[in-house]
Amino acid sequence: MAPFAPETFPRPVDPEILTAFDNVWDGLAGPGTWWTAAERVAIVAATRTSVPLPLGEVAPDPDGLSDIVGPDGLSALTREVVRRLAVDAGRITGDWAAVVVDRLGPGRYVEMVALVVQTVPIDLLCDLLGRPHQDLPTPRAGDPSQVVPDGLGQEGAFVPWAVGAWFGPNVARALSYVPDDNARRMEVVMSMYSGGQHFGEMVWQHRPLSRPQVELIAARTSAINECFY
Repeated sequence: MAPFAPETFPRPVDPEILTAFDNVWDGLAGPGTWWTAAERVAIVAATRTSVPLPLGEVAPDPDGLSDIVGPDGLSALTREVVRRLAVDAGRITGDWAAVVVDRLGPGRYVEMVALVVQTVPIDLLCDLLGRPHQDLPTPRAGDPSQVVPDGLGQEGAFVPWAVGAWFGPNVARALSYVPDDNARRMEVVMSMYSGGQHFGEMVWQHRPLSRPQVELIAARTSAINECFY
């Protein structure tokens, strides 16, 4: 049975969404571009246990965090980066990102971002529908490919991304340093947002909510999460 089989949900869910979720879980179980499968699963596990800092507590300086790997397979630096990405993104600044990218490398950082943003929406939908979180997959063997895609460059973002003849929104190329994870992320985005082929339509007939209603929810969510995009 697929991880996100329809019968595991208490209410009907669009098959396109469930297919995207299954693809994320399959990708999570294998080695990525910069992290092993075991490390990828550990990063998602850390995402699930991340909590905001108490009010007034200063966030750790990444320069002072150890890169020695602990029993969970992650370093203190990696765990804090995951925490900030997952529950404290409002504190991400250019200076903070520059330090983290310098220490981890752009590929490892971008892949971490990709894993967080792929899995948080899945867990959240499960929460909203009263479904338990899906068990994390068993990691498969293999080494990261460490392939840097062609056509990347610095163009105003915190990390290199696709440059040149790019005509899509910046959010779609934000994680282009790791194309496979970026593709799975965009599959989740498109399936949960517009339903793939309906993105260019200004009036939606295929969703219970109209497009203005969906866009209002999206804008309000972005504001609450302090999304500067």
